[in-house]
Amino acid sequence: MEAIKAREGIALSLISAVGFSLIPILARLAADAGVPGFQVVLVNELANVFLFIPLAIFCKAPLRGNTWKQTLLMIGTGTVRVIAASMSLLSSLYIPPAATIAIGSGMKPFTTAIISWLILRESVGWENIMGIIIQVTGVGLVAGGMHLRTTADQANNLTDYMNTTVPANVTFGTSTNIQNGAVRDFVIGVVLAFLGTLGLVITNVMSRSFLQNVAQLTVLVFVEGLGFFLVLPIMFIFNTPVWDLDVFTIASLTGQGTLYSVSICCMYRGLKLEKASTVEILRGVAIALAYVFQFLILHIVAVLIEYLGATVIAISIVLVATLGVCRSSKNNDNPVNAQTSNDGNRDDIPTVDGTINMAMDEL
Repeated sequence: MEAIKAREGIALSLISAVGFSLIPILARLAADAGVPGFQVVLVNELANVFLFIPLAIFCKAPLRGNTWKQTLLMIGTGTVRVIAASMSLLSSLYIPPAATIAIGSGMKPFTTAIISWLILRESVGWENIMGIIIQVTGVGLVAGGMHLRTTADQANNLTDYMNTTVPANVTFGTSTNIQNGAVRDFVIGVVLAFLGTLGLVITNVMSRSFLQNVAQLTVLVFVEGLGFFLVLPIMFIFNTPVWDLDVFTIASLTGQGTLYSVSICCMYRGLKLEKASTVEILRGVAIALAYVFQFLILHIVAVLIEYLGATVIAISIVLVATLGVCRSSKNNDNPVNAQTSNDGNRDDIPTVDGTINMAMDEL
């Protein structure tokens, strides 16, 4: 049974990776069609409301935590989550979606391992450490390739512009504006991806803590289902919504919203069955898939070094998944070792609420 649960966690994490790799691609299509960024985010949050809240009511899941402090922690985590998710999605509108995923995949395994230890005192297995090292190397190759491609594209665009019949006295100023605009978009996209990833790491680790003693649907309602009420006023403050949309744009918006909710469900189930750092490493497959989807849908062609980095990341995914399954099978054959091994599925993992209570007792 334990081996089956381990395989289920790995499979669901990979399924969520496919969804998370498609979401920014579809969001980029909608944004290119004129849909404001926060309206794209709102569709995701609306999909969560329509799925998680009715499902929790139908299944009679508790609509509060075990204590009032835990309830407030889940609400606070949900606030962090919606801000972080909005930043990550908006990042893919400034830089190529695969670049956003690359930054996230590079940060998440390492930062998740650290935050998991700080909050849950959850140690990282040696196979996770190997996966983190290999994946960070792959992300470095991808980021380097992206930089080379961006520099080359910018140089080609400036050359094409200066070869057109533009008066000499405005060529320099306009070309400088083109350069400044490209640099501005790159910086904004990278900063949003960095901050969004950090917030999502904290959200995932906190959610794993809640899942130890709170129903999964309850966690989903508080952490994932309440963001709509925060994004709705923000959208009207910063953007003017566009309602006259063609069928293709509506399909892109609806598709990315549906994929977001399904991927979230798979990710949370994976967090319940696997270590948080393992889930993040396995979700790294999204970076490889993102380049495939970018080529097929957005027609963005990557350079060789980017494909090499994606291949390295895929190797780390296979390595972690294989070692995880082998370890679970070995523990299943040796119950004594299974009880003492740190496989991330123990019931005695400390929770955030329990950690706060201990700290208050000491004070």
